Amino acid sequence: MKSATVSCPPRTAVAYARYSSAGQRDVSIEQQLADIRAYAAREGYTIIHEFADHARSGFSHTDKRTSFQNMLSAAESGTFDTVLVWKVDRFGRNREDSAVYKGRLRRRGVKVIYVMEPIPDGSAGILLEGMLEATAEWYSVALSENVKRGMDDNASRCIYNGARVLGYECGPDRHYQIVPESAALVRQIYSMCISGNSVSAIARSLNDSGLRNPYGKLWTHTFIYRVLTCEKYTGIYIWKDLRVPGGMPAILDRKTWEDAQTMLQRNIRNKATSNPVPFLLTGKAYCGYCKKPLIGDAGTSKTGKVHHYYACQGKKRRSGCQKKAIRKEQLEDTVVNFIFDHCLTGEEMENIAAAVMAAQQKSMEKSPVLAMEKELSEVNRKISNINNAIAEGIWNSTTKVMLDDLTAIAKRLSDSIDDVRRTSGRLADHDSVIAFLKKLSSRDRSDPKERQHIINTFVNCVYVFDDHLLLVLNAIEGNLQIPFSPGSDNDSSCPPFGIHPNPGTVIYTVAI
Repeated sequence: MKSATVSCPPRTAVAYARYSSAGQRDVSIEQQLADIRAYAAREGYTIIHEFADHARSGFSHTDKRTSFQNMLSAAESGTFDTVLVWKVDRFGRNREDSAVYKGRLRRRGVKVIYVMEPIPDGSAGILLEGMLEATAEWYSVALSENVKRGMDDNASRCIYNGARVLGYECGPDRHYQIVPESAALVRQIYSMCISGNSVSAIARSLNDSGLRNPYGKLWTHTFIYRVLTCEKYTGIYIWKDLRVPGGMPAILDRKTWEDAQTMLQRNIRNKATSNPVPFLLTGKAYCGYCKKPLIGDAGTSKTGKVHHYYACQGKKRRSGCQKKAIRKEQLEDTVVNFIFDHCLTGEEMENIAAAVMAAQQKSMEKSPVLAMEKELSEVNRKISNINNAIAEGIWNSTTKVMLDDLTAIAKRLSDSIDDVRRTSGRLADHDSVIAFLKKLSSRDRSDPKERQHIINTFVNCVYVFDDHLLLVLNAIEGNLQIPFSPGSDNDSSCPPFGIHPNPGTVIYTVAI
């Protein structure tokens, strides 16, 4: 898709804030928006709308963040050119999703700014942002692991773990106990299945009778199928790989459950499904001849084996380009191996770390800390004046309201300053940057998720010719460069769709 041009005045922005859940110690929506508004006022941005998702995780289910999706849709209108977000982890704690959605906004001419984590422009900023995203994802995964450990401990004692099952509830002793009314409904569903009714027919019958599921909604095929395949009804407590016969009270005998499974296999037509094959360089790979994007394609050999390719969009549309398709594995392996073997090495990592540190130090000059400290000083001065007035005997309802408001503002500012300093301190350690890069270098280059992360972090774009490719990396100025081969038709002077390498990018010619 060709990049769009926004039609709004420069520095027209929207704000996006997110709060994970009531059980986490996150900054509130109100505080995030207050910091975003303060940043906008200082930097000259006009906020035309504020989007906020309450109690929504940033690590998964991005499609369920309604306001986030509305913000993405609004970007199509061209009415704003910037999204202001409190910190990197508010946009998302999953690196792959973040890359996809930032790319979607970028194609609409919209950039993302993290107001509490200044990130410089250019290739150093891309690496710095990658580290922030990796840290946010690590925090989310670590938090999830802690929760899972507690749940695994509960499961070892057959304790209710929050998984709602029709017919049961959590008893006073935190174990499952039967709810007679809904247990009777479970037995009715199984009886209908064994009598030959399909899953859809059972759902229709319950809906026609006026009954609703435990959530007050219509019965669906999926819900009924889940009930009919739930082995817990035979009294087996199940959690991941743990199975404890007798770990919970039984609603059904074993024969009834097995008879229902037999009828399900007879009545339900299984549909073969296949997982889509991810093309890791989508949006970054372009034809070296016509500059059109390379798109994922597939073909079947005479033996019936499916092969996947990157094919030139220009050739697919018969616009005259003769670029040959290239095997998916060949192109992705060439790019990933080159990054591991030529960029994530000792000397290059030192260069990257030094440049990232310098860029970060420069960006911190624009940090909101100084402005917030000045504002905090003024608020503390006002609090001191009110306390002096109280000491002189001046006290009324207005004085109390003013003091409470100022105290709340001072705490918010102090918390925000501490948060920014913690972030800065985490990233300002040269050794931690080297450790991060070394960790990347030790990743499994055959793991699709790791390969995608490496490509998102380092690859600006790649121009693919039939016998070589031009690899444009988000590297640091001063890195070793491999010059273009004399007489070759390498041409990076007109990158497609306005995608220009950032200052400091390094262009390599790599043989295929």
